[in-house]
Amino acid sequence: MKAFIIHIGDVLKCPPVLNLIRMFKDLKIDVHLICTESEYARTNIDRISIFVLPCNYEQDRSLYAKFADMFRLRKIIWQYIDNNYCNDDFIWVTSDTALKHVGEKIKEKRYILQFMELSEDIRYQKNLPFKMNATLLGNKALAVVVPEYNRAHITKAWWNLDKLPLILENKPYINTPLEKNSEIDDPTARDIINKIGNRKIILYQGIIHRERPLDQYIRAVDKLGDEYAFVIMSSGENIYSDIGSKNCFFIPYVKAPYHLQITSHAYIGVLSYFPTKAQYSILNALYCAPNKTFEYAMFGIPMLGNDVPGLRYTFSMARCGECADILNTENIIAAVKSIESNYESMSNNSLKYYNSVDTLKQLSLILSQAE
Repeated sequence: MKAFIIHIGDVLKCPPVLNLIRMFKDLKIDVHLICTESEYARTNIDRISIFVLPCNYEQDRSLYAKFADMFRLRKIIWQYIDNNYCNDDFIWVTSDTALKHVGEKIKEKRYILQFMELSEDIRYQKNLPFKMNATLLGNKALAVVVPEYNRAHITKAWWNLDKLPLILENKPYINTPLEKNSEIDDPTARDIINKIGNRKIILYQGIIHRERPLDQYIRAVDKLGDEYAFVIMSSGENIYSDIGSKNCFFIPYVKAPYHLQITSHAYIGVLSYFPTKAQYSILNALYCAPNKTFEYAMFGIPMLGNDVPGLRYTFSMARCGECADILNTENIIAAVKSIESNYESMSNNSLKYYNSVDTLKQLSLILSQAE
C-alpha cells in the first residue's frame, strides 16, 4: 500500500505533516510525498519517495501568482499520481491549500482529507466567489481528519457531512522524547539561552501575528522583575524589538524538531489566540488545536493562555495551565503567580496530558475506519 501525501509548502514548517510521514513509516506504509520546493524536499531527512513540484510556494509572491500556478501544478500532480497509483493506494491531502491544488478529480481515487485549520468553505481565493464542493468532497472521502473535537462537530455541521470527522491530534511524533534542559544545537539560540542563565523563561513559540498579541506579556515580565525572561521563538520579524524591554529575547526560526531543544528550557509556556477576520474562519482561534500544548507538555511545562474554548477545555481537563485576560498586565502577573503556587502539580499534570495521547494509535484507527 502506498500513501500519496500532497503538501503545498515546506514540511519543516508544518510539524503535523512531519509527524504524519514518520507515523506512516512506522506503520510500514510506503510514503510518496508530492510537495513544492523546500528545505525538506532538498534534504529528504526521512528517506522517503519525494516528487518535487516546480514551484517554491514559500517565496514571497502575490496570491494571484500562487493562484495562477495552482492549475499548472495540478496537471503535474495528476501525471505523477496516475503513473504510480494502484487500487489499494490512497491519497492523503494535508490542507485546504493542497486540496485546491489537487482539484475535484480526486473523487476518482481513494483519499483522506486532513484540515489543520477551520474553514467554513473552501474558496480558491478569499475574495473570489469560486469555491469547491466541500460537502461532496467530504462525503466521498474515506475520512475527514481534524485535530480537535469541537472542530469535528463544527466541520460536520458546516459541510453537511454524513459522518463526524476523525481526530488526529497535533502531538509531536518523536520516538525518543528530549530531556528537560536539553543541549541546544543552534548556535544563536544556545547563546541567548546561556545569556539568560538561571532566570525563569516564559516562552512563546509560534508565528507573530495580530491574532496572537504578546506585548502585555513583555510588560508583565518586566514588572515581575529580573528573575524572569520572556522569550519569543518565531520565524517572523520581531515586531516587539522597539518595546524597550531588558527582559525580552528573540530567537529566530529553528527548524523542527530542533526547536524543542529550546522549548525544554522553558519555565512556563505561552499560548495566544485571538479571533480575527483572516484567511480562515473567525472560529479558528477560538477552537485552536495547537501542537504547542504538547510541545510544552513533553517537558512538564505548565501553560498560560488567553480564555478561549480550545485552551480552557484543555487546561480544565488536564489541570496543566491557566487562562487569563492577557490584554491586562496585572492579570498575566496574577496568572504567573497562580501557576507558581501550584507548579509541581501543574508540571506533573502537564506530563500526564502529554502521555495521555497516542497519535500512532489514532492514525491506525483512522486507517482502519477508512477501509
